[in-house]
Amino acid sequence: MPPTPDRAARRTATTAVEAVIEAITDGVKDGRYVPGQRLVEADLTRDLGVSRGPLREALGRLAAEGIVENEPYRGAVVRRLTRADVVDLFQIREVLEGEAARLAARAIDEGDHRRRMAASLRTLERFKRRPDTFAYMDENTRFHELVVELGGNKLLARLIGQLQVHAFRLLLRRLVADGNAVDDSIREHEAVAHAILDGDGRAAERAMRRHVRRSGEMVLRNAERVLG
Repeated sequence: MPPTPDRAARRTATTAVEAVIEAITDGVKDGRYVPGQRLVEADLTRDLGVSRGPLREALGRLAAEGIVENEPYRGAVVRRLTRADVVDLFQIREVLEGEAARLAARAIDEGDHRRRMAASLRTLERFKRRPDTFAYMDENTRFHELVVELGGNKLLARLIGQLQVHAFRLLLRRLVADGNAVDDSIREHEAVAHAILDGDGRAAERAMRRHVRRSGEMVLRNAERVLG
């Protein structure tokens, strides 16, 4: 039975809202939208090819997730983070992503999990020979997403995904300024990957928590530069 016109319209609207959320979220992650930047509705409707209805719904959902905020007389802007926000962010990431790594290690022999993690590890090794900060940030994102995906907990994946938007924005600014930070990040990712491939959940959790904790400390040491 084909969908009714009303149901089809709702599905189309939902798809448009999700597309806007993804576009703005990606823009915040990769630095196209910077802290305090005003998100002008007219520009976004033109650039994203959507009407004001889905755009406003998307901005409302992004505000609820703490990615944007509404300021008087300015409208939606990319949310600025304080030092306290960063401390909270990385404390929660450490716990959640540590658990994700533990689950990934436990499930490493399911399906094609081992092949995918081994492929990610080989990619990390290539970045040691050919450093490229911006390309590495994309791989950084993919690595963390893979760990969560292998763990198989969808609620955990959603919560971590929301937290990573701000985290990767902060790390991008820091890594661009310091090539050594990329080398350190790669080594920490390798430690996580090896523990997962060994099926050692405790070691994987420790390695991931150490990596996230170090990332937070790095951001805080450079707070003036990265918070914006």
